[in-house]
Amino acid sequence: HMINNARAGLTKLHLDNNEISGTVPPTTGELSELQELRLDNNDLSGTIPPQLGGISWLNQLWLYSNKISGTIPPTTGKLSLLQQLLLDNNEISGTIPPELGGNLGLRYLYLYSNDLSGTVPS
Repeated sequence: HMINNARAGLTKLHLDNNEISGTVPPTTGELSELQELRLDNNDLSGTIPPQLGGISWLNQLWLYSNKISGTIPPTTGKLSLLQQLLLDNNEISGTIPPELGGNLGLRYLYLYSNDLSGTVPS
């Protein structure tokens, strides 16, 4: 996997627009100092690993324009510093986790062009 060998101390990982296929490895959640994860505009499939909710410094999570399916993990609500959650143009289904409503710092929430139902948590 592309991220398994990332070094400790990595704060920004931008791999957008690279035609990367496969899944987002759960081990990405071990990049404890990561602040920006941009994997948008690739050919990624599978689900969003719940382990990403353990990256306490993460403030940008860009996974838009891929083929990601499944649901938005409730663990994304643990990302208290998250300001940008861009998941648009995927195949994500289900509802928006209510845990996201507790994130007062969230400024950009892009979820369009998915198969989501329900309301945006307040």
